[in-house]
Amino acid sequence: MLSSITMEDAPKVAGEKIIHTPHYRIFTTMLDKPELMQKAGQVMEGALAQYQQLVPGVKLTTYPLDCYVFATREQWANFTRQTTHGDASTYLKINRGGYCVQGWYVAYYIGDVSTLSVASHEGFHQFAFRHFRNRIPPFLEEGLACMFEDIHWDGDLPRWNMSSNPQRELSLRRACDAHELFPLADLIALHAGLVVNQASIKIEAFYGQNWAFARFMWEAEDGKYRPVLQRLLTDAANGTLYDPTGSQLRPYLPWNSAGVRPMLEHYFGQDLSQIEASYQQFVQKIAYADYNEQFQQ
Repeated sequence: MLSSITMEDAPKVAGEKIIHTPHYRIFTTMLDKPELMQKAGQVMEGALAQYQQLVPGVKLTTYPLDCYVFATREQWANFTRQTTHGDASTYLKINRGGYCVQGWYVAYYIGDVSTLSVASHEGFHQFAFRHFRNRIPPFLEEGLACMFEDIHWDGDLPRWNMSSNPQRELSLRRACDAHELFPLADLIALHAGLVVNQASIKIEAFYGQNWAFARFMWEAEDGKYRPVLQRLLTDAANGTLYDPTGSQLRPYLPWNSAGVRPMLEHYFGQDLSQIEASYQQFVQKIAYADYNEQFQQ
């Protein structure tokens, strides 16, 4: 959905510094890591170009995307309590990472590499909030965000391979080995808030499977489903996303998971059972064939 946040709406933080880039403002209390925060600016600009590949032709908004990166979890937690109010208890259950709310993402320092990975992930949620008139299914949005977590550097320039994410690959393998995978009919109805209290293996399965589904749509069977993904996202950006329940079309309505199955079946042109059969083959390929090949190199 389109954000109504303006530049003046961004909360101020005591002791902050602001990193300005062409499309972002990064508010940070990490005054002792200027080089890392400059890298964060590079990552966000580079990631933005990657996000746009998913939605060819999307028109970027003209006012900055605001980000918050705190030096400590305590600062992050205080900001979360002050700005998310009744929802704070849910966000504070996040043990490692960040969240996106009201058009900005909020994270804290968890090491140089991981902090930039979280920024790239949460940046996709922010991009979707700002540029999509309709909501896409949360499981798919999470999966797409996971595709931007693995950052490599070519000199001073960040690079992404959207098929690479060793952490999510390992999570998927663990969930497969433990027989803890969600059936697709269950997975598509979930969002992060519904799994945050579950056992760690189920949380790993949720994110690993979401990532695998996003990759499935992006690259499976020589990119067979990539036009499906791009059409779904373009429709969301344009405000024409197919949803017979209408809940994704109106931001003020509660999320209704009942619309996801008919939405996927509409865009794929297949029954969910057919989609799942192809998806499960792809999951097995990632979790076993690709995983084994990676560790034999």
